[in-house]
Amino acid sequence: MKAILAIAVLASGAGGGLLAIFQERLPPAPPQPIKFSHKVHAGDAAIGCTSCHAYAERGPVAGIPSMARCRGCHKFVKKDVDSPAMTAELEALLGKLDQDQPIEWVRVHRVPDHVFFTHKRHVRSGVACRECHGEVEKMEVMRQVAPLSMGWCLECHKRKQAERPAERARLTECLTCHK
Repeated sequence: MKAILAIAVLASGAGGGLLAIFQERLPPAPPQPIKFSHKVHAGDAAIGCTSCHAYAERGPVAGIPSMARCRGCHKFVKKDVDSPAMTAELEALLGKLDQDQPIEWVRVHRVPDHVFFTHKRHVRSGVACRECHGEVEKMEVMRQVAPLSMGWCLECHKRKQAERPAERARLTECLTCHK
């Protein structure tokens, strides 16, 4: 009996190790040209995703906020009297705004080119941003939290299809995502 138990423990340990080898690795957060905290904006200030990422509801990409959108708030928010460090970070942004110089943000999330993906379809069907992007309101630095792989997306599509089978019958067909 002890021998069987020992073999079962070893086999499950090896299986777990093999599983870890085949799990998808997520890329590290890319360095950005200036510091930007989604925790401050989406968390502390409770600014909704589509307030800045305006194209998410109407296009394929969510979009990076324009400098005019940043300027809209930061003409009022120029310093943090309680945090000299935050004020220093704001100065980097304000310098770019004063020079009317766009910030060249580094993209964090990307699906392969052969995938037809549109934020519009997902947002309008009720997929919450956090389902793919995680708890952004807690992130000081934006990072990818989901693999965005075919298997990962297909699992979500199957769950959504099971919720309303008649309406979402084609959700797992190849041409839904591959045009």
